[in-house]
Amino acid sequence: MNNFPSIHFPTSYQESRTYFRKQLEIVKKIWTSAKLEECSISEDEDLTIDWITANPNRKKEKLILITTGLHGVEGFVGAAMLDLFLKEFIPQLDPELTGIKLVHVINPWGMANIRRVNQNNVDMNRNFMINQEEFQDDSNPDYHKLNSTLNPQHPLKEFWLEDLGFIQKVVSNLSREGIKSLRGAVMLGQPYYPEGLYFSGKEYQPETVILKDLIKRCFSEYEEVLHIDMHTGYGPHDQMTIVNSPAEERLSAQLTQEFNYPLILSSDPDQFYSMHGDMIDWSYKVKESEFPAVKHYGTAFEFGTYGDGILKEIKSLRTMIYENQTVHHGARSEKLSNWTRDEILEMYFPHSSQWREKAIVDCRQGFRGILSAEGFL
Repeated sequence: MNNFPSIHFPTSYQESRTYFRKQLEIVKKIWTSAKLEECSISEDEDLTIDWITANPNRKKEKLILITTGLHGVEGFVGAAMLDLFLKEFIPQLDPELTGIKLVHVINPWGMANIRRVNQNNVDMNRNFMINQEEFQDDSNPDYHKLNSTLNPQHPLKEFWLEDLGFIQKVVSNLSREGIKSLRGAVMLGQPYYPEGLYFSGKEYQPETVILKDLIKRCFSEYEEVLHIDMHTGYGPHDQMTIVNSPAEERLSAQLTQEFNYPLILSSDPDQFYSMHGDMIDWSYKVKESEFPAVKHYGTAFEFGTYGDGILKEIKSLRTMIYENQTVHHGARSEKLSNWTRDEILEMYFPHSSQWREKAIVDCRQGFRGILSAEGFL
C-alpha cells in the first residue's frame, strides 16, 4: 500500500494555510456547523494562526485538539499530519458526542521564515509559563557556562574554521558535564540571552496568549480533552516518538501496551529531556488547578530527523548554532548563509520521500492507538 502521494506536504506557509482553509469543506460533511477561525499575529505581514472548530451535533462530551507548528519550521510536517487525520480518522469519529479543533501553525512567522522561533527569537515551547513571575526565575544557571559555545558573536566563517572551535568546546563540555547534563542545560530553556538558542522570552508572546485562551476554552466546554501536539527533529530517524509530560500519571511502559505503539517516553532527563515553559506541561497544570473534573491526556508526536545518539545530537546542535549565528551576525558568504537555511529546513522537514512515508505510517499508528485506547474510535 502506497501511503505517501495522497497526503499533502506543503511547500510554503502561504500555500499550507490556503490548503488548510479549504479542508473546512471536508469537515463540514460530518459537522455541518464547523467553522474556520483565525487570529492575526502581525500588523505588517499576512500571518495568522488558523484553526477549524467542529462542535458535536448533540452534546459536548469529547474533544480532539491537534496543534502544529509551535516551532514554526516544524509546521510543514505538522500540516501533513493534519491532512492525514482529516482524510483517514474523522470519518471514524462520532459526530454526535465528539468534536475536533485543529490548529494550523501556532508560529506562522517561524514557518514563513524557515525558523523554529518566532519574530522575537522566542522558542515558543519554552514560553508557556504558569505566571509572569516565572520569566524572572534563574531557571537554568548552567546555560551561562555554555553561552560562548551556543551563541558565537561573529559572522559565520568557513565551516572548517567554525568546526575547529565548535568541536573543541563541545568535547570540553562533554568531558566536564556529560551528555545528560549538557543536553539538559542546552534544552531546558533560558531567559538570559535574547539572541541565544532556546530563549524563553521575558514575557508571554502573542501566540502563547492565543493558545492558552484556546486550550482553556477546550477544558471549560468539554468533559474530556485529548491533545496531540506535532513536532519534528529529535529522536530516531526511522521511528516517531510519543513524548509525554512528566505530569502524566501513567508510565511509558503501560502506555506502550495500551496504545500498541513501540516508542513512548516521558520528557524528563532519564528518558528524553526536560523543558521549562512547555505547552503540554502547562496544559496539565492548568487542567489540574482550574478544571479538575475534566478527563485529559496530552502528548507530543516527535518525528526524528537526523537520528539519535551522541554524534547525531552534536550534529543537530551544530546546525542550530550556525543557523542562529547567521541570522543574528551574518555569514562571510551568501553560500554559507544559504546552507544554514537549507540545513535547518532539512533538519525539521526532510525532503526524502522515504522519510515522509515512514512518518505517515508512524503517525497513523499513533493516532489509531491513542484514539482507540482513549475511547474515541
